[in-house]
Amino acid sequence: MLKSLFQKNYIFYGGSIVISRGLEYFVLFFAAGYLTKESYGELEFYKKIIEVGSNVLAFGFPALILSYTKSKESKIYFYILSIAFVLLLMAVLSLAGLYQPILFLLIISMAFYGLFFTGGIAQSYQIVHLGSNYASLYKIVISILFYGAVFGLIYFFQVKGEAYLYPSLILLPLVLIYSYFDLRKANINFSKLRKYWQLFKKLLLNSFTLVVSNFANLMFLYTDIFVIKLLSEQANSEIADFSFALNVASVLLLISMTLIQVDIEKLKNKASYFKILNKKIVISTFLLSLSLIVGYYILIHHFYLNFNKTFLLFIVILFGKIFASLSNLYGTYLVILKKFKLNLNINLAFLLLNIVSCWLGYLIYGIIGLAIASAIMLALRFSVLYYFNKKYIHL
Repeated sequence: MLKSLFQKNYIFYGGSIVISRGLEYFVLFFAAGYLTKESYGELEFYKKIIEVGSNVLAFGFPALILSYTKSKESKIYFYILSIAFVLLLMAVLSLAGLYQPILFLLIISMAFYGLFFTGGIAQSYQIVHLGSNYASLYKIVISILFYGAVFGLIYFFQVKGEAYLYPSLILLPLVLIYSYFDLRKANINFSKLRKYWQLFKKLLLNSFTLVVSNFANLMFLYTDIFVIKLLSEQANSEIADFSFALNVASVLLLISMTLIQVDIEKLKNKASYFKILNKKIVISTFLLSLSLIVGYYILIHHFYLNFNKTFLLFIVILFGKIFASLSNLYGTYLVILKKFKLNLNINLAFLLLNIVSCWLGYLIYGIIGLAIASAIMLALRFSVLYYFNKKYIHL
């Protein structure tokens, strides 16, 4: 089983994720040491807002492209229609910037994330149509451009908490131009485009179900940050502590994300592959968990002394992330089985439960109580996803 984790595709695609996330963590760790806790907390807050909002703007199309499209033709036309739909949605929502400029920056950043950044529409299309190797190269290039810009804004131009908002103003037009010339090679037939538009319209309800489900899923993971923002008297400082521990623990999610995305076609076409992939995820998750515990202890006691009181917080968050990592495959498989409403109901139910539990946890025990409440909800959600998957496949 361990040998199978070192296949060429896993290494190549996993390497692109390591580079992409490595750049992200370089910027975040640099910011954690370079900025004040207040500014770092503000930076993390805007980052979370963009990540959640981009899922709304992407309208569930990444998951739809990954799970629904089968033929080469359907992948191309669904990709074009998805881009057009998101750009139209962005144009409408960006009118809010006439009243509040920060909203315009947020909408543009969300659109760039949803269309072209990690986990966006473009990457989903590349994985199913052009293969994981092409998607890997794209991920590396776009990450270098984006995180290089964020770093430059913080270090050279002294932009602090808002550094995540500005790179998309330049990158979004550039990537749209690249996509236009890239799609010209596909020889688009407009009569076929109209045919797929009719199908696309019918699938918008499923897409809306997915976008609400994805929004609920992401909000479930970030509820703690927003609860701190609402309840804390020193919100940015506590967000800095929580986000620092959360960022390291979230490395664990790279395991399931990499294995699922590389093998998504196998998973769609062969139900028996579920067990094999699940074993890979379980083994890798627990091995990486042990490494992260050791690494975090060294990190906060030798390099980031401002965060040396966050070890217990990290352990609690990591416990929850283990269940989040194990849940990814079960949630993805419900989408593959087209159980959109079931997936939505599970995510919405646990989002509401998580909001209440995190709210109470913070009021009673502060950020440790909040982390415990969130971890318990992640464990319970995994149990529910496991139960419903067991109804459709033999686990």
